[in-house]
Amino acid sequence: MDISNLDFDKLKAAFAKSENKNAVVFDLQEAIDLKLRQLIQQNPIRLEFYEKYRKIIDEYNEGKDLQAVQKAFDDLNDFMEKDLNPELERAMREGLDEETLAIFDLLKKPNLETKERDEVKKVAQETLATLKKEKLKIDRWRESLQVRAQVKTIIDDSLQYLPQMAYPDSELDVKSVDIFQHIYSHYQGAGVSSYGVF
Repeated sequence: MDISNLDFDKLKAAFAKSENKNAVVFDLQEAIDLKLRQLIQQNPIRLEFYEKYRKIIDEYNEGKDLQAVQKAFDDLNDFMEKDLNPELERAMREGLDEETLAIFDLLKKPNLETKERDEVKKVAQETLATLKKEKLKIDRWRESLQVRAQVKTIIDDSLQYLPQMAYPDSELDVKSVDIFQHIYSHYQGAGVSSYGVF
């Protein structure tokens, strides 16, 4: 089941007609679980979606009567329509690709003005572009202390362009560590990342 192109009305009609509603809920649960794992792999900020999904599944597992099955189905549908689908489209709405969105999410703060958000997006884009062009194409870059230090320096230098009023110096170190850890875990080297080849 590909939940990206799911027609919710057809799914609800199929569920209503189904003799084995538990199987429909199980298939839907598996599809959502798979998609969420992919989304979290791309962007660790999305863990909150997985926690919300797990709460629905835990409630479903507590009681398997017809009422619990119907509630689980309705809750999973609501979760997909109100939470998951908007998240799947967020990168496009932000004008970013998935890779840059992950960096943007690690950098952004609540209550940024539109101009500041745009500046943060630009820093995210330029940081990732510089790293991919200069250091992340190096085979096994994570094994070299020197290259790791250079990656960290590029990140530190890039973050200096964040809006100063919104990002005091005391926060830049924390943001830099967050970005470095994300880059370290998602970019193996030789132009390969968990997002694919670049």
